[in-house]
Amino acid sequence: MSGNSDRPLDRVDNPETHYDKPADIAADEKLSSGEKSKALSNWEQDARQLLTASNEGMAGSAEGLEPDDHHRLGEVIRAKAEIGENPKPKSSH
Repeated sequence: MSGNSDRPLDRVDNPETHYDKPADIAADEKLSSGEKSKALSNWEQDARQLLTASNEGMAGSAEGLEPDDHHRLGEVIRAKAEIGENPKPKSSH
């Protein structure tokens, strides 16, 4: 890993690799409110994709092996509410 892995942009673009749970983003004082919003939106998008894939039977090889290994969509929505954001409406294909 390079020494740049803790840059705010990395935490915004790949929040799951830097935070244990979505609420940690809302509590991160190093991120601006815009960065928090984008990070949570990125996590939400990933969570929705994982939920869709698992509903369609396309789970990853290790997905679901751990009790905490789930899409965390509810946690993302609660964290977004904590910073005053609303979840994105579900898009129709």
